[in-house]
Amino acid sequence: MLQQLWLAVGLVAAFVAGAVYWRRLHMPATAARVTARPAPIVYRDSPTVRVSDSQRAERTRKVVRLRPGESLDLLPNAVGLPPRFRVTCKSIVDGSDLEAAHIAVEFSGAQLSCGPLVHETNFNEFVIPRATRDEHRSCVFYYYERGDSIELMRIKLKSADPGSGLVELDIMQMHAQWSNRQDGA
Repeated sequence: MLQQLWLAVGLVAAFVAGAVYWRRLHMPATAARVTARPAPIVYRDSPTVRVSDSQRAERTRKVVRLRPGESLDLLPNAVGLPPRFRVTCKSIVDGSDLEAAHIAVEFSGAQLSCGPLVHETNFNEFVIPRATRDEHRSCVFYYYERGDSIELMRIKLKSADPGSGLVELDIMQMHAQWSNRQDGA
């Protein structure tokens, strides 16, 4: 009886040692490089980050409430020119599992992109579902990069209530410009 007990203890110890060895052997490479202290915060949420006169990043974020048929100009328009940035709510979509709205966006004539959950009905007209955790799949966006600047715009639907007839959109636009001169050149 004593021999069977020692045999069972030995088998359990061998199993535990094998499991520890196997786990260490298959541990991800990044786990060994984790530091104990947290990383410093690099980005702070602010509308404008001032760097220097030649480097500038402007960020605008607005929550817009529209009723079907209403539109809003987010950037000021020059008289006689087409809108620079206008969002129009066409309708609230009924009968879908998620809240959804049909919107049209005029963005200085540029063609916008959308995530795979968004349905593009016409040029810059979209049926956009309420943003989920995976928000880049359910938003309308624009991204343009040149050598000395970058422009980014994102529209996501926060809510679309057929009862009150209100559509709530979260709109973010960022434009950054920097000097392409090398210091000392």
